[in-house]
Amino acid sequence: MRPRRPAGARPTALPGPFPATAGSGNVCLVLSPNGEIKIFAGGVQTLHFLEGRWHITDWPKKYAEFREAVGDTAIAERLFVVALSLAEERRGALFIVLDEGASAAGMVAPEDLLDHHEANRTTRAHYLLRDRTVVELEPAILQSIAGVDGGIVLDRRGRLLAFGAILRTNGASLAALEGGRSTAAMYASRFGLALKVSEDGFVSFYRSGVRVWEI
Repeated sequence: MRPRRPAGARPTALPGPFPATAGSGNVCLVLSPNGEIKIFAGGVQTLHFLEGRWHITDWPKKYAEFREAVGDTAIAERLFVVALSLAEERRGALFIVLDEGASAAGMVAPEDLLDHHEANRTTRAHYLLRDRTVVELEPAILQSIAGVDGGIVLDRRGRLLAFGAILRTNGASLAALEGGRSTAAMYASRFGLALKVSEDGFVSFYRSGVRVWEI
């Protein structure tokens, strides 16, 4: 199928692997191993059929909103791509980008912070990831640690502050179950941004305590 495209129109650039529909005028239908139907056009996913109904993806607009909120294209792209990969695999995850890194001390247990200095309570992974940014890490490594129960916490520079962390809201710890993950995302987004991946294959963006979008 070749839908009409205005003369001179250019496909929107988005991160991640997409079928070769950009600039070709073609439409591509993909059936995923999870039984999800995806429709690609102009180099991006436009629709997907999940849980018995169609959803408008609108990736260009939603990615642009997330990238603008993050304020750094490299960090936004890395988080967005990894979140999409985890959603494809139906693995839940939570990424928190704090406006102020100091806020992490109020929502993460001291032993979960990467800069915690008690040697007997610090794992080798903590040493290897300390002072690293999400852009420096290979996507496969970031995807691996994101799949650990709990959340990944970073500052505006993309520096990792914690991973596999059970976030606390008002002093109460929230396990990384689906309900707890959503609550943690809403609460943590009051101090920055939150990107949540559900085990149902949805990716949600939270800001100022509310969900901005879901794909």
